[in-house]
Amino acid sequence: MKQLAALMVFTFCFASQMFAQRSADEKAAVDVANKMFAEMANHDPAAIAALYLPGSQLAAVIKNKEGKSVTRFFTGEAFSKNFAEKKSEIKEDMYTVEAKIYGDLAVVFGRYVFFVDNKISHCGVNAFHMVRTDTGWKIANASSTLEPQGCTDKEKAMRSGSQR
Repeated sequence: MKQLAALMVFTFCFASQMFAQRSADEKAAVDVANKMFAEMANHDPAAIAALYLPGSQLAAVIKNKEGKSVTRFFTGEAFSKNFAEKKSEIKEDMYTVEAKIYGDLAVVFGRYVFFVDNKISHCGVNAFHMVRTDTGWKIANASSTLEPQGCTDKEKAMRSGSQR
């Protein structure tokens, strides 16, 4: 009986430690996505590019006014250059986020609202594949939908900088 109790305590402690590590990894991966959004708002292409692995790819699935999807592809570096010149105040808010960790691979995804000068520009879904490196999580690939007419009522009611 003592052996069974000891085994149960060991199993609980091991599972608790693994859950804590996974939660820390999930938070760290989500932090990378949020850092990218912050650096986009700061118009800092070098800081954005530093979050990506060399050779990373991004796919943007853009829904046009006619409802047709157009897909554009970028490298992480090319994407970062979109933010070199400050033309307006921007903010991306991935207000629902989930993260899954599979060893040294993380998947981070969720709905977002994109604001330009405090007005909603579009909404959509982001999905990031990240790889753990010696310096932390880096974005290997990302995909996003851009849906100018696809915002939900909840999203339409959001304000830039507001709490959900």
